[in-house]
Amino acid sequence: MTRKSRKILTVFATSMLLLAACGDGESAKPQEEETVKENKGAVTSTEQEQPKKEETTDSKEESKPATEQQQSTSNEKPATSNKTEEKPAKEETADKNTTQTTEKKNPIHAVNPIHRDFLQFQLKSAHNGMTEGVAIESGKSVYEDVIKAYGKPTTEFSNDTNYVEYVKKGKVQYAFAVGRGDRIYDVRTFVAPDASFKLSDISFDDITTTLGKPASIKTAGSDQVLTYNAGKNTLKFVGPSSTKKLDHISIFNQKSSEPMGGKN
Repeated sequence: MTRKSRKILTVFATSMLLLAACGDGESAKPQEEETVKENKGAVTSTEQEQPKKEETTDSKEESKPATEQQQSTSNEKPATSNKTEEKPAKEETADKNTTQTTEKKNPIHAVNPIHRDFLQFQLKSAHNGMTEGVAIESGKSVYEDVIKAYGKPTTEFSNDTNYVEYVKKGKVQYAFAVGRGDRIYDVRTFVAPDASFKLSDISFDDITTTLGKPASIKTAGSDQVLTYNAGKNTLKFVGPSSTKKLDHISIFNQKSSEPMGGKN
């Protein structure tokens, strides 16, 4: 090989080495750029993923209160509804039991309207010393008024009493007690003012239901006497203790029953 040929080979080899060196450098740069891009992409994707995680965390935190509220609400509602439902049921049961017990102890007594009206009017007229259907006033009328209204009595002052009686068909209709100055102090009727009913149709329960509790309840022989205050007079309902049915009504004036000069 000649000297000239060696130089040419040397130059060629040197050129090849330079070319190889340059190629390695340029190939390395793209690789580095790709590496940088990949790293940037990773960072970007990481940054994008982080908000998603935060959003997921926020959504979980937001869902927690809702869930807790639902749980607390669901836990509270049944307790309230149970208490509310139980109380009225107990109260209604208690009210029903009380009503039933009261009705058993105090049954409502129904009074015939005719009897009720008669009894109410009787108490009102007793303040004037009169009983319905009789034209004599206790404490004011005198014996002469009785004779004028009813004629001569069937029995007069029998059995040493101050009473005169008017009997019809074997039954006493009216009786009057004569006191000082021939004044009438007790007017008694044994008959109803009309034929629509009899006094014996009226029970003592009818009387107390209509007029209320009497001022006193007394016993006179086999009779029971319910008394009501009527101003200066006393209204008395008298009937057998065995039947507690009305036999007769009395309008009694205490002042006129006293003898001259006061009480005995």
